[in-house]
Amino acid sequence: MAEATNTKGLAGRIAALERRLVELEAKLVEVQAEYSDTSHELAETRSFVRRLADWGLKPADTSTWIGVCNAVGWTATTANAHRAVRRENTVLHVLLHRCAFDPYCSLDGVSYID
Repeated sequence: MAEATNTKGLAGRIAALERRLVELEAKLVEVQAEYSDTSHELAETRSFVRRLADWGLKPADTSTWIGVCNAVGWTATTANAHRAVRRENTVLHVLLHRCAFDPYCSLDGVSYID
C-alpha cells in the first residue's frame, strides 16, 4: 500500500514539476523577448549618439530645438529653432526627429519613424 501511495505521490510531483517548467518557459520567452527589444533599443540609441557627435552634439544638447541651435552656433529664437534646424541641415533635422524629439514633424507633416 505504501508503494502505491509513493508512486501516486511521485506522479503528482512529476506533474507539478512539469507544469512549473511550462510556466517558467513561458516567462523565459517573455523575458528573452524583452531583453532582445531593450538590447536593440540601447544599440540604436548609442548609434544615434555617435551620429549626433558628427555634428558636435552631445545628448544634453538635444533636449530642445534651441539647445541644438545654440550647440552648433546657428542663430535662432525659441519660437523658430525647429524651423532653423530644418533649414540649416535637413539630415540632422530628420535624425533629431528619429532619436531626440517626437517622430512627427509638424513642419513637414510626416512621421520620421522606421
